[in-house]
Amino acid sequence: MTDLTKPHDKFFKATFSQPGAVARFLREFLPAEVTALFDLAHIQPVKDSFVDATLHEHFSDLL
Repeated sequence: MTDLTKPHDKFFKATFSQPGAVARFLREFLPAEVTALFDLAHIQPVKDSFVDATLHEHFSDLL
């Protein structure tokens, strides 16, 4: 699929690659008892593809 068929994808990846935006989003939309489980001051993006122990490649939008 191209970006034209998934116009929201680029927006979400750009927004959620910013740790401050992710922290604000989580604080706004999750209950306080859930956000208390996270260290929101140290959020950092993780590569969106990886190879597991059995050498299978996996992809995610953004971790």
